[in-house]
Amino acid sequence: MKEKSKKKTIIYIAVIILMTLVIGLVIFFKLSRNILIGTWESEDMARIYKFDENTLTITYADSKESQLFGYSLKDNKELILNKGGKNFHYDILIRDEKIAISSADTDSPEVLHRVYE
Repeated sequence: MKEKSKKKTIIYIAVIILMTLVIGLVIFFKLSRNILIGTWESEDMARIYKFDENTLTITYADSKESQLFGYSLKDNKELILNKGGKNFHYDILIRDEKIAISSADTDSPEVLHRVYE
């Protein structure tokens, strides 16, 4: 009897450790992924921002003109945008389905809403 109880206890502990590891890995990968990938729209609906793995396409609603930029994301807090060979750094603030992109050079942040297609 004692041996069965010991085996059950070891199995329970192993299951708890395994579940903790799986949940930890899921949370780690969710937090470390690029949160910007997808389509975003500016608050004034004048621009559509489409983020891929490392490119950003900005489409202007009134002229349907597009601009293509390279970007990288650092710790889901800093956006580094490559414009004409120069790098520009922007701070990102994440709030639910909105993000605010700002820099020291701008007066107010650009607020973007996620667009679901």
